Amino acid sequence: MAITPWKVLSSRRLIDDRWMSLRADRCEGPRGVVLDPYYVQQPPDWVQVVAFDPDDRVLILRQYRHGAGVISTELPCGTLEPGERPIDGMRRELLEETGCVASSLVLAGSLSPNPARYTNRVHTFVATGTLQVQAQHLDPTEEAEFTFMPLAEVLGLVDSGGFLQALHVAALFLALRHRGAIT
Repeated sequence: MAITPWKVLSSRRLIDDRWMSLRADRCEGPRGVVLDPYYVQQPPDWVQVVAFDPDDRVLILRQYRHGAGVISTELPCGTLEPGERPIDGMRRELLEETGCVASSLVLAGSLSPNPARYTNRVHTFVATGTLQVQAQHLDPTEEAEFTFMPLAEVLGLVDSGGFLQALHVAALFLALRHRGAIT
């Protein structure tokens, strides 16, 4: 039996600003069931990086995340600007958030954060030879600290719940696959 995409009977934009784009679709499923409204978020693509320094430690950030109301331990990441290539956006975000550059930056994979509700992709990079070359250039709403941490400690944070950003845990998996640490 073939899976059939839903028919979009109508669509209306509810929110369209710099923080969020949200639409409400009226959809009909393959069995004639109508879903109204079915909300779809349309954020720009995101980038994230597992950046290793010359000592093979991982660059991590700690910053406040209002949605969860927590100080979050995570990877350098950000939103692509309109028309920006993922690799260029990743270089920009890495430099802004940490003042770091990498001698090598390679795409490890592009995934959907949630194909049920989001239209965008998150592009995961692996960086090596990462060094700080300037001060951070954070947005006025950002406050972040960063450090380099041994991979085993980062994975320990994942196990203990201290590294809870699911997309960044997926990035660690992609980085380990890219480096041949897991097959």
